[in-house]
Amino acid sequence: MDIRAHYADVQSVYDRMATDYDETIGRTLVSRHAKTIAVELITRLSPPTGSLLDVGCYTGSEALLLAARGFRVVGVDLSPKMIELARAKAKRQRLTDRTRFEVARASDLHSLESAGIGLFDTAYSVYGTLNLEPRIDQFKDSVSSLLKPHGALIVGLLNPTVLYELLIGPLALRFDGYRKLAKRFVKTRVGVGDERINSFLYTPGEFARILEPQFAFERSLGIHFLYPPPRPRKEPGEGMWWAARAIDRFEKRLEDRFPFSNLGLFSLTIFRKIRD
Repeated sequence: MDIRAHYADVQSVYDRMATDYDETIGRTLVSRHAKTIAVELITRLSPPTGSLLDVGCYTGSEALLLAARGFRVVGVDLSPKMIELARAKAKRQRLTDRTRFEVARASDLHSLESAGIGLFDTAYSVYGTLNLEPRIDQFKDSVSSLLKPHGALIVGLLNPTVLYELLIGPLALRFDGYRKLAKRFVKTRVGVGDERINSFLYTPGEFARILEPQFAFERSLGIHFLYPPPRPRKEPGEGMWWAARAIDRFEKRLEDRFPFSNLGLFSLTIFRKIRD
């Protein structure tokens, strides 16, 4: 593939959706709950008031939530529009002293090192940023150099094997779940619109092997194996919140158990740095 054209395509798509990101993708039940799970996990795995690196920070929502909890957060994103919005939100929320947002690719974090930014207690990327990154080996090397010894790396990825898509999709004549099983390089719908971008799909085990030997796999959670993919919200409000809460409680019991840990719309996987 043309790497330069791919990066330009990703940047262009996310620049276009930046203004509406919080009110579209950010408001879906799937996205909100998945990110809540990630924020709670990052909080538990990080030392109080520790330093965090957010790779693919979008408009800074998770970074600002964590900063409000006392962490110091540096967020990077390929989209200048997303970074512009993240900085504006930090200013409105009076969190500029605990946050910093920079334009950077996941595969090129050495610019932070050159600027004297780091070392970090924890690095995270939630969700999907690394599915759009064709140079995972370079990401692995650069994020490893920015993490403290034994620092946690938390990665949220789109999963190639999704229980809901395999069981329920065919009833609605949707076969995307089966198409994804046959390929690792696919066109993936971005957000709640019709935009599609070339993406790379990995099972947790496959991604763990890519991150070796710098990182050791600890565990993986299957996030939303019973939820349909995010769709646009036509009306404001919570929708069928009571049904979603019932599903959440059921999924919570099974998310880290095989095979459900490998069957979510997302996989949320924890790694630990073991060497530079």
